[in-house]
Amino acid sequence: MIHTTTHRLRFNDTDRLGHVNNAVFAVMLEQGRSELAVEAGLQLRTKEASLVIVRLELDFVAEMNWPGDVTIETEVAKLGTRSFTLHQRLVLDGAVCARAVTVLVVLDRAARRALPIDGPWRDGLTPWLAAG
Repeated sequence: MIHTTTHRLRFNDTDRLGHVNNAVFAVMLEQGRSELAVEAGLQLRTKEASLVIVRLELDFVAEMNWPGDVTIETEVAKLGTRSFTLHQRLVLDGAVCARAVTVLVVLDRAARRALPIDGPWRDGLTPWLAAG
């Protein structure tokens, strides 16, 4: 199942060339990931553990310009034993502007190691797992 949310572009999201700055793309992807986690009933950070990115692959497909409302699509592509992979797209006016693959782990803050993806994490993420 694909989670969707919207980000309204701001003028200050643009750079001197007039298009949306590449750093803003990463912020929008974070918004999509965070909102999916909240809807899944997950806590992104506790005293014991934090959700962290171990890999981010971001392809810029098309230029994005202000103004506009960007649709952020996020789905769980793979649910492993100690990590999970998200596929995300940023869509503006029906055109895909970026695609991303993000691998995340739940980090034990004391041991500095990835925790198993089980219990509430597996239960929360499974409904968002891509079909097939």
